[in-house]
Amino acid sequence: MGDVNLAEVLLPEMVILDCEPFKDKEDMFDTMTRRFEEAGFVSDAKAYKEALEYRESLGPTYMGNYVAIPHGKCSEVLKPGVGFVRCRKPFIYESAGESGEVKFIFVLAISDNQDNNYHLRVLAALAGMLAHDQFLELLGKAENYEELIRGIKELS
Repeated sequence: MGDVNLAEVLLPEMVILDCEPFKDKEDMFDTMTRRFEEAGFVSDAKAYKEALEYRESLGPTYMGNYVAIPHGKCSEVLKPGVGFVRCRKPFIYESAGESGEVKFIFVLAISDNQDNNYHLRVLAALAGMLAHDQFLELLGKAENYEELIRGIKELS
């Protein structure tokens, strides 16, 4: 599935399972950018949020199947990584003129100085996984980070 292993880029401190649904995408961006900053992956949550917003202006990050994959690239990203949120119930996610119900969100932090196609490889790995019903099932039922990672390794 490409040369990026999701199990290695999905960060334990950035995985939130069963949170209350967000009010909207803004609310989710605020929560996740703060988490990235607190965990030391991003030096400035506001700048990273602007990078996420900028990416949203280019085209939808809503993927269907209750999944969204927003990503932001900026020099304030100190260490690249992926966060994952699972909401108890779907919320309406609006992205570049499209909207849909979202429960599973993968948030990518990409650093400016990074090999340019790195995030494309991560996106490709994710897209490959999302094509499998077992992966969506795993996202819905994993009880903790370890179980999620174990399931990803089995499916990879």
